[in-house]
Amino acid sequence: MISGAWSRRAFLAGLGASLAAQNSAPAPEWRKYLDPATEFEVLLLTDPQFESRFPAPPALAVDRRNRMVVYASDRSGQWQPWVMDLTSGQSRQLGSHASFVPETLTFSANGRDAIFAVGGRLVAMTVANLKTRPLTVLEGGAEWASPVAPSPDGTALFYTEKRDGVWRIQRLPARGPVVEVASAEEPMLAPAPNPRRAMVLWRTAGGGLEVAAFDGSLRRRLEVPAGRVLEAHWSPDGQSILYLHEAGGERPGTAIREQRLDTREDRLVAATSQFGRFSSNANGSVFAGASRSAASPFVLILLRVNRRELALCEHRASDVSMAAPVFTPDSQKVLFVSDRLGKPAIFLMNVEKLIEKTDS
Repeated sequence: MISGAWSRRAFLAGLGASLAAQNSAPAPEWRKYLDPATEFEVLLLTDPQFESRFPAPPALAVDRRNRMVVYASDRSGQWQPWVMDLTSGQSRQLGSHASFVPETLTFSANGRDAIFAVGGRLVAMTVANLKTRPLTVLEGGAEWASPVAPSPDGTALFYTEKRDGVWRIQRLPARGPVVEVASAEEPMLAPAPNPRRAMVLWRTAGGGLEVAAFDGSLRRRLEVPAGRVLEAHWSPDGQSILYLHEAGGERPGTAIREQRLDTREDRLVAATSQFGRFSSNANGSVFAGASRSAASPFVLILLRVNRRELALCEHRASDVSMAAPVFTPDSQKVLFVSDRLGKPAIFLMNVEKLIEKTDS
């Protein structure tokens, strides 16, 4: 175990120079250390000699059983999809794909399939046996322009495509053809389906928020305080939108706010210590955040009930947007990404002593 102030050079050397060949599963690479700032234990899950990133929300990085994380890595010489067993630390490459698009990777809602694009084709691969089936194909001239987001009930996938200078949010039902939800002549970022209602949420390039029904009706732009929205998610019950808001001014601060979908009431949930990314646990009682402060680049948890923050560890990512901290479905672990040791790698912290377990 590495504790206190530790040598970056020695730590990297200790990871081992020999990795398994492309078609064989590498040995577990986990390394434990005590965070120098908080003295909490942190697990490094992937070797920082190679780039590795898990899909950020609204995509799904962890399966419902809390056993596997799906991630993209260039460890084989080119970007490919991988899956890691969070019990053993063993990773497996999910086939070899010449035109794999890392930004589209996600678990299916039930966690049995990895879903990703290969060129213009979207496919689903069963993790257990690596059998692949086609899902859809982009029309000529189109390109992927967002993550792929499964609806929680597993009935559809949502994504944005760009074609001829127009962004289109598409819904791909489990059965039937692709249906356009909405379009715009500006980026439509991170479309996320509501967990309870037939609605989809997305961010605009200018930091706004929009919602629409699955058929494109009821489309509207949310009225939010002056500033811009950095990230947005549905509440677990689907009745409101939780968003990270940056106020204007010379020293812009960030806060988590909530807007009710029906009444449009907008209120402050909690001010944050300069969160640049955030996500919620399964019941919305706790938030995980990554601070964009250069002086205090922490991964933190924020308790909704009393608005108090607790620093878990330093992320020290060169760009806070890559950190993307997320809870496992049972709220017992927090994963994040950082390039503090070289290239982007995946880290994990166990928080079962700090947060109550939630239903997966």
